[in-house]
Amino acid sequence: MAAQSAHSSPLHSQAKEIVFNVRQYFQEEKEKGVVLHGLSKVVSRTAAATKISERSVEKISKDARENEEIQCPKFKSPKKRKPVAPMTDFFDNFNEGVLRRTVLSFYERREIPTLEKIYAEIKINLSYPGSHETLRRVLKKIGFRYSNVDERRFLMERDDITYARCIFLKEMKELRSSGQTIVYLDETWINQNYSVSKCWIDSNANKAMGVRVPTGKGSRLILLHAGTKDGFVPGATLVFQAKNVGDYHEQMNADTFEKWFKNQLLPNIPSSSVIVMDNASYHSRKINKPPTTATKKAEIREWLEKKGVTVPDGLLKTQLLHLVTRHIAAADTNYVIDKTASEHGHRIVRLPPYHCQYNPIELIWAQVKGYVSKRNTFRIADLKPLVHESLINVTADNWKNASPRRHAPSHATEIMVFIPASKSGSTSETKQLFLEPVSTYPPDFIEIL
Repeated sequence: MAAQSAHSSPLHSQAKEIVFNVRQYFQEEKEKGVVLHGLSKVVSRTAAATKISERSVEKISKDARENEEIQCPKFKSPKKRKPVAPMTDFFDNFNEGVLRRTVLSFYERREIPTLEKIYAEIKINLSYPGSHETLRRVLKKIGFRYSNVDERRFLMERDDITYARCIFLKEMKELRSSGQTIVYLDETWINQNYSVSKCWIDSNANKAMGVRVPTGKGSRLILLHAGTKDGFVPGATLVFQAKNVGDYHEQMNADTFEKWFKNQLLPNIPSSSVIVMDNASYHSRKINKPPTTATKKAEIREWLEKKGVTVPDGLLKTQLLHLVTRHIAAADTNYVIDKTASEHGHRIVRLPPYHCQYNPIELIWAQVKGYVSKRNTFRIADLKPLVHESLINVTADNWKNASPRRHAPSHATEIMVFIPASKSGSTSETKQLFLEPVSTYPPDFIEIL
């Protein structure tokens, strides 16, 4: 007569695996006709049969002995870690810009920017809800590093980012003096349940009464637009609904952006305009992207053959990639958008990495989102018309007030870099804790800028 099952609840995959391991163990004993482990070695025998460590067997036995009064002990599973909400939505382009300016303000005040000091200021300025460790990761992401300076460690900006900022500021100064129209473009997102974070509530009632915001973020609209000091570019509005999974940058793609750029932006801006944008991947699709280590061998061979390169049979992938580096033309590193703009008589200028504060449209987005948050009905059907209404309410004066000239920090903060290694090789001359205006740098370095 078969034994009656003592387990009524369904078995999970891990329990099923243990049952299978025990059966295989008994099957092996049957086939060999011997006891694989001595009957007196209970722990070893159990560990061998279940394929878990003897230490785990001992721990489980200890848990059971602590509940000896219970005929059938109940075992608890390890507590699952609660998923932590990612901070990617919090540190959007705007907040990253605030964080960068916060760190640079320490340099300007000639203070040491420690993580604790930065955290305290961000907590006040942005109501930052995250941890110190998350803040540390974001600082590294936007181009800061914790480095040695004269035997001491300080938070410093990466040299390449500082250098890119100086080049950008110099270029924009020349372009502004030329009188050309400067067009700033960018994209942002607005969730269906986007709302104000605080409002007046009736605290005298038995239960506090206020705005009831639906749980979750709801559907998401992505907004793409451009503007000048005179306002938004007419006819350049693009608003579409996208999936609300991950960062909104993942919902955009080069095809959508390039179609908008060619059909809605270029026909509506003055001739010989300067178009300022960030370095998003969909802004920077290359005309003929060279193969990389992630490219398949057949595709690398095809790319080389289109270049007219004779590729011998039997070459390894590393050898093919070496051929690629020898035959990359300057045109291969050009961007589709830059070529399209140039064909229409315009010029593209890209922002330095992590410097969205030089794009005044970021302040316009804050105004648009503020308008929506105070009037949102939390219905996706009403959100798109509300977004268009918020755009209409943005005036030319709003754009002028958002101008980089009006909100630029002092000269000592804007044009600041770390002096690179000098010919003398002196550490005290080549590494500076506090940044200085470019005018204080050696003449040969200023010529590079």
